[in-house]
This record gives sequence, structure tokens and C-alpha cells, in this order.
Amino acid sequence: MTALETLYPPYDGTEPYLHLCFAEASGKKVRALLRRLSARGVRVWYASGAAADRGELERRERRMLSADLTVVYLDEAFRGDASAKSRLLACQRTGQPVVCLNTDGGDSGLSIGLHATAAEIKLNPIDSVKDTERALLHAEGFSQALIGEPVKRKRSGLKIFTRVLIAAAVLLVAAGALWFFLLRPERQDEILSQSDTVTFADKTVRETVRRTLGGGILTEERLSEITVLHFGGALPEDLSDLSMLPALETVEITQSAAKDAYSLHPELSAYTVVLIGGADG
Repeated sequence: MTALETLYPPYDGTEPYLHLCFAEASGKKVRALLRRLSARGVRVWYASGAAADRGELERRERRMLSADLTVVYLDEAFRGDASAKSRLLACQRTGQPVVCLNTDGGDSGLSIGLHATAAEIKLNPIDSVKDTERALLHAEGFSQALIGEPVKRKRSGLKIFTRVLIAAAVLLVAAGALWFFLLRPERQDEILSQSDTVTFADKTVRETVRRTLGGGILTEERLSEITVLHFGGALPEDLSDLSMLPALETVEITQSAAKDAYSLHPELSAYTVVLIGGADG
């Protein structure tokens, strides 16, 4: 079974159907037309690939000659494909109605042996597959009896996997955007500070207090739990906010921050100051 037959299996039932006759080299070109016809419910049989044995060759001939209509997909490849032209001539010998989709405006007479009585649809290079489908549905010889239930094509595992990957990528990007705009640390600080019931003038003090409490919203009740406050780097310029911590007893600062600490921050004289670590605590 060819890749084309896997995607769009040739009709194998007993109801009226059309025979799509095309060159082997044009398999990819007819794929879009097969997709539209299949979705509409048009019953289409076609031959693709070499027959495995004589029995398969005879089965193909029976199916071809039993069609209610032959539709020729005419392009330059068809004109050079002896097998495709042979199928067309066989169908014409039985008096089967023929519609020729002339896709390139080239010769449709001597080069392929198309009867003068056959319906010919001359397409423009700019015509879409939708235009081709519409022209075929309104062509002489096409009957509504050829249309049945639309075929629901099974999705390949690769396509499903690809779509899952795309969906996962979209979710990942959305999560990244959410983190950047809402959940990044800076934004978290802004959101939390808007919910605090107490206000600190100095951001460094505020976030040191929040870190000491393990995060969350700052309230007077929670501030009363703090007895030790640890500053791991340089001291803030303004330590007046320490007065908002009623239970605070000890302030831990680094040795490098201790230089001129009392002269710059007289507020520290109210607490036990403990030197820790080195330059960065």
C-alpha cells in the first residue's frame, strides 16, 4: 500500500464511484484534491503504485472499468506516463463518461488520445484546489449519486504527537509569560506589598522582615513574632522601620557592615548587635 492509499484509501464498495486517473509522478499533486473530495463524501477509486501480481492487475482493471465516471488529472507528467494513458484509453473504449481536468492548459488531444466528446475543464495555474473541486462537481457527467458519507480520516500518530508537542510548547510559553509578568520575584514583592496591612518605608527592611517570617503578607500580629533580624549584606540607609517590630531584641549584621554602624544608624543602640560571617554574612 502506498502512502497516498494509506491517507485516502481507494473506494472498494459497490455504490457508484468515480475513477481518478493520474500519472504516478503526480501522486503528491492530487493529494489535496483527494482530501477535499474525501471530506465531501465523494467515492473515489484510483490506482497507485505498481501492481504486486497479475491478480492485482486484473482486480484494478475491473474496478477501473466498473466506475461510473473517469476523471483525468491532466498535467505534463500524465502526457509522458504510458500506463496512465493506457488506463484512459481502456475506459474510453467501454464508453465510460470522461471528465478531463486540464491543469496546465497543454495539449489534451493527440498526446493522450482524449475523445473530442469528453468534457474538458481548463484550469488556470492560479486556481485553488477548491476551485478545481467546484468545477468537477458541476462538470457534465458528474452525478450526486457519486457522493456518500464524508470520510473521517484517521490522524497519524506522528501528527498527533506533533500537535501534543506544539500544545505543550504553547503552554510552556504561556507559563513563562505568566511567571514574567505576575510570578517573578519582583512582581511577587509588588503583589504582596499591596496586600500588607503594615507599610515599611524601606524596601530592604520590608523584604528582610518578610524573609524572616518565611514569606507571606505582613501584619502587625506577625511582626510581633520577630525577635531576631538578620541582614546578610550592607545595611539599609534607613533603619527607622525597626521600631515597627515590638519584640525585636537582636540584629545580626556582617562584620563589613559593622564599620560606622552605630554612627550611621543610632537606632541600633536599642538592640543587641551580633556580628556574623564575613563581608556578606
